[in-house]
Amino acid sequence: MNERVSIGGARIPREGGMIGKAAATWRERPELRTHELHRRLLDLWVDAEVARLTGERLRQQLVAGQPGPEGSAMKLGFARLNQAISGLEVELLGDEGLLYGEWAMTRPELVDFTGRDAGYRYLRSKGNSIEGGTSEVLLNIVAERVLGLPSEPRNDKDVPWKDLAR
Repeated sequence: MNERVSIGGARIPREGGMIGKAAATWRERPELRTHELHRRLLDLWVDAEVARLTGERLRQQLVAGQPGPEGSAMKLGFARLNQAISGLEVELLGDEGLLYGEWAMTRPELVDFTGRDAGYRYLRSKGNSIEGGTSEVLLNIVAERVLGLPSEPRNDKDVPWKDLAR
């Protein structure tokens, strides 16, 4: 849960993060604009603002010592939102959006999604649905532990790993 909160619950200023980069591209490049892209950008901006405000609430609950399931929900939303925003930005930039400026195979000192180009952000956002528990696993956790839905039937639930058929 700590990893999920740190992934999805980071403090972001209004129009910060990925949506800030997409909005800046929109403002700086009027020749790229279409009505459909504008509508999608506005939808994603609203989603990003809702996620930002939900993150503020999550942090307030953590400070008060009342953690809840919001960390898992925030991580799910963060992954989906980052993929949608980075996909829109690449689409908005066209061929230029596919450029990838840095190919060094070294671990950076600081992970900075917004300080890189759109191609990097697009590829990196795909990892958001894997880190901190895959989105598919988190959906099951939310369904079972938050919503109280029954778990999926499994024949191997009480079978030790070494005895599973491979």
